[in-house]
Amino acid sequence: MDEFTTYEIALLCGGPTRAAQCALLALYGQRRVRVSRGTRRVTVVEREADDKVQLALLDEVPDTGFQLGYVLDAVAESDEVAAIAGGLVERGVLRRGFRGRLRPTRKGRAARRRLRADAGAGTPSGLGALTGAAPDPVARLAALGTAAVEDAKLRQVMEMDNPKPLDLPYAWALNGVNRNTEQSRLSDTQYSGYYYDSNSGGSGNC
Repeated sequence: MDEFTTYEIALLCGGPTRAAQCALLALYGQRRVRVSRGTRRVTVVEREADDKVQLALLDEVPDTGFQLGYVLDAVAESDEVAAIAGGLVERGVLRRGFRGRLRPTRKGRAARRRLRADAGAGTPSGLGALTGAAPDPVARLAALGTAAVEDAKLRQVMEMDNPKPLDLPYAWALNGVNRNTEQSRLSDTQYSGYYYDSNSGGSGNC
């Protein structure tokens, strides 16, 4: 039976973004990052990583925090995740399709079905590091996606789309635009170029 790491399972079952989500969940579970549900902003509590993908995620977040969606996108496109994907291509479970997009091979699809079934049943799956133990929350996320995240608030934030750019008035596109938030009458959250609904559930941490 093939054995896979958490990130390999994530790539096989969900793709590069799933791998980035696994790094986030691991850091969140160890209280090294916080995620605001109201603004979907991730901030770092402790810059300590257990692996290169976690380190790539921490490096994407400045001290002031950053939008979660863009952090996950950056990690998904990182060299660290690409290196893991390359290993799966060499093992014959992934292949590069149109425009380099990763797709599972016949062998990979069979492994994916087994991994998802095992994770859903709470059995050890193909995780060599977890032989003899039920999959941990990160491994379940890797195989099953965000639906397997037990923390309801974090799951909601992870499933949100990136905020859409705010349609700024035409005058803002002109030279000499007034960027004073008081005079422009834009709120602080709107001034950043993105709008967040302050009534969407508050800004408490997950």
